[in-house]
Amino acid sequence: MPTEVATWPYVPTLARLALALAIGLFVGIERERRQKVAGVRTFAFAAILGAVGGLLGEGFALLALSLLGILVVLLNVDTIRSGGGAEMTTSAALLVTAFAGLLAGQGHTFTPTLLGVVTAALLAWKQSLAGFSHALTESELRSAILLAILAFVVYPVLPTGSVDPWGLILPREAWVTVVLIAALGFANYILLKLYGARGVEFTGFLGGLVNSTVTVTELANRLRASGAQLSEATFRGIVLATLAMLVRNAAILGLLAPRALLSSVVPLALMLVGAGAAVYVHGRRGGLA
Repeated sequence: MPTEVATWPYVPTLARLALALAIGLFVGIERERRQKVAGVRTFAFAAILGAVGGLLGEGFALLALSLLGILVVLLNVDTIRSGGGAEMTTSAALLVTAFAGLLAGQGHTFTPTLLGVVTAALLAWKQSLAGFSHALTESELRSAILLAILAFVVYPVLPTGSVDPWGLILPREAWVTVVLIAALGFANYILLKLYGARGVEFTGFLGGLVNSTVTVTELANRLRASGAQLSEATFRGIVLATLAMLVRNAAILGLLAPRALLSSVVPLALMLVGAGAAVYVHGRRGGLA
């Protein structure tokens, strides 16, 4: 028995339980703040229950989840009898938290933490998500579905590598450009709808981190379609795309070839100064006009 106690991995076990407890408390705080039936302590117990099941093995994990399922049923029966509606969102969050605790009990760290953060975010952003979904039109929803099909249905089934003897036709690489153009156009539309002209600037910077050429082309097409009313914002978006491209390339050089980064400091600085000068001159002209 002393040998078993000495070899018991108490530090990893306590770390797993502590992670599960932190996830339960983190999610439960949001429910407690909204004065739900299941609050901080309930979510903490659910996460710990899942963690203990994960520590003891598959059979105990299934038992823990089954017990939590019974708890969720009793919770909803109680709220319905008291005159309230079924706590569907809280019940779903409670089950996800228990699964996160189970993963923590099995030794995972990133996945349960991500589950806890995403669950808390979905609960806290209820009003924002509801308002955004209600504001979407049918055409916008169809565009989002089409973009999802392009990115997550068509792209995975395309063959990898070239499909011709000369290595010129690369379906996946070409499709990435298609998806990127579609994603930038959709993101630009959504940001423009949410933030007005500033949305074009956000699109320019974020798109420039991925592909500045495609981003500048998409912004130019957007300007051509909308007229001169977005000329100022489009110009700033193109400059930000260029700046983002410079930052991205500098980061890549710093990671892969630090010596090359040192050699390119002067050209990068000159390009940054040139972009800043373009913004300054354009601003002066706009002020004089």
